[in-house]
Amino acid sequence: MRSFRIIFALLSFASSTAFATSIVAVMNNDEIVIGADSKTTLIQAGRGKGDPENITKCKIVQAGNLFFASAGSAGIGPAGAVDPEFDIRETIARGLLTGGGIDEKVGNLEKALVAGLTRIAEEARQDNAAFFLKSFVGQPVHTVIIGGLDNGELVLRVRTFSLIISPSGSLSFEIGRFACPGDCGTSFLTVFEGQTEAIRNYLQDHYFADPVTAVRDLVELEISKDPSSVGPPVDILRLTRKGVKWVQRKPLCPDIQTIPILLEGEAGANNP
Repeated sequence: MRSFRIIFALLSFASSTAFATSIVAVMNNDEIVIGADSKTTLIQAGRGKGDPENITKCKIVQAGNLFFASAGSAGIGPAGAVDPEFDIRETIARGLLTGGGIDEKVGNLEKALVAGLTRIAEEARQDNAAFFLKSFVGQPVHTVIIGGLDNGELVLRVRTFSLIISPSGSLSFEIGRFACPGDCGTSFLTVFEGQTEAIRNYLQDHYFADPVTAVRDLVELEISKDPSSVGPPVDILRLTRKGVKWVQRKPLCPDIQTIPILLEGEAGANNP
């Protein structure tokens, strides 16, 4: 029987100033399956005025031969960010489109994202202290899950960005790092971020033999738990050593670009 190497990361950030989202990724020896809900709740420019806006987003994004999903209180694009010029998803994608292997690409992502997050955190602190405390302090500001193939091996990389305020008041970011293979040393590992009590309880009594079923059911469980901030439909992407395909998606999610998942060092492996 195949065993899960990892069932990773339900991210649920419930914040009145940004949006909530639910992302689940499951990995075994043969595949990575990533699923995400579709609902995004925004309050324009972080001012806390006016009614929240609910919009539908495709939260699983292709960046060359890698794929990522992200969540956090800083927003996922111009409409949700404090700085309308700072697009988090675009910043992540640009980082992942440069460099050689996945760790170099993720390192570039880290540098770009820290620079942008530091800037908008400072802008938020200067503009609205209450908003800054709600959105940037005491919770991860942003988390990114990246999946793909590196040197012939399926890999997951996770980065969580948390704000640090020094005694002098300067801002910086602490980065939490998780890698699989590497940190997922057991045959079955569960790691959660955010508000996940319902899923934690559910997994105590349930075992999934199929990654797609696990991803779909866990995202739908979070939707049923908090439909005001997490909503259908569920998009699901499946990656293997042979390629990648949508298992299910809404029309907003684009077709997979015609780029095979290449081995590190193969011709074209670093090109978008």
